[in-house]
Amino acid sequence: MSTSPKSPDSVLSIEVELQSEKASALRRVALRLESLLAELQETEQALRGLSGAARARFVERHRELRAEAEKQRWYLIVQREAMGLRHHGDIYELYRLPNAVE
Repeated sequence: MSTSPKSPDSVLSIEVELQSEKASALRRVALRLESLLAELQETEQALRGLSGAARARFVERHRELRAEAEKQRWYLIVQREAMGLRHHGDIYELYRLPNAVE
């Protein structure tokens, strides 16, 4: 039995596939964000006790990581919006960005 492109079964199949892709994209962005936050934490720990040029390199790396994490968190919110999720307070709480370091 074949289904025509406009049959309810084919439309449902396409919708299921689209939702699956959205969920996969959401997961990829969340994993990337989690990785960046972990690296930020490692960088902050490495900063303790450093001074001079070594500290400056780690401060710059922290700035870059934080900017990328902020962008990835925004991507996560955009993905959630695409899935119909409109409230993002939990995202800001769960994926809290550390303060900038000087």
